[in-house]
Amino acid sequence: VFDRVFHDHEDYGWLNIPQIVKYSSNIGSAKIGERLGKVQLYRYMKAFGFGAKTGIDLPGEATGSLRHYNNWSNVTLHTVSFGQGVSVTSIQLVTALSSIANGGFLMKPYIVKSIKDPGGKVITESNPVVVRRIISEDTAGKMTDMLVGVTKEGGTGVKAALSDFEVAGKTGTAQKPDFNRGGYASGAYIASFFGFTPAKDPRLAILVTVDEPRGEYYGGSVAGPVFKEIAEQSLAYMGVFKENANA
Repeated sequence: VFDRVFHDHEDYGWLNIPQIVKYSSNIGSAKIGERLGKVQLYRYMKAFGFGAKTGIDLPGEATGSLRHYNNWSNVTLHTVSFGQGVSVTSIQLVTALSSIANGGFLMKPYIVKSIKDPGGKVITESNPVVVRRIISEDTAGKMTDMLVGVTKEGGTGVKAALSDFEVAGKTGTAQKPDFNRGGYASGAYIASFFGFTPAKDPRLAILVTVDEPRGEYYGGSVAGPVFKEIAEQSLAYMGVFKENANA
């Protein structure tokens, strides 16, 4: 594309859309971006909450960085399609993921459920608030199926799979920017995995990021096993087991 050559970490040949997600194909993602076009891609990224504060009840929230498409270079459409040229916060990522788990509704995140006085009387209480619908319930279901494929055999997130519940998730392996010289720092990565489970009746959305892992640096290998441990222990703590998953 112009003066750049984009690569995948393996030569896959022809891939369909679920396989592009399953194998985390940069080339396939760039081609999806081409099909969408920069106006539509930008519109959807804004709709999912990138480039704006979520409004969470914590001080100092960052907006991340998502430049308007009028300021994109000749290759920005393609790089943004697979996650470069845009910066996001963890709460933006997990909020966007949760909108798929919630059937297409973007929700406003919050930390504190309620505040009570010394006598136990509730002073303030937080409740779920729908910000907007982004995608249809049908599209959210199709996206969930694709994300489940990521944790199935051959997917990049197989190490995040649980034995008793399906996981819908996605790996991330991001190069870190070099703020002194521009471009990206050599050998510096952020490895990540996010997912929700049980995939068809979600109880938890979890994001794991590992800053500059040593040795292995792919998100599925580094962050996937951490996700698995957190999910297994958290579901057990919540009383969600295979036999009563839908209770």
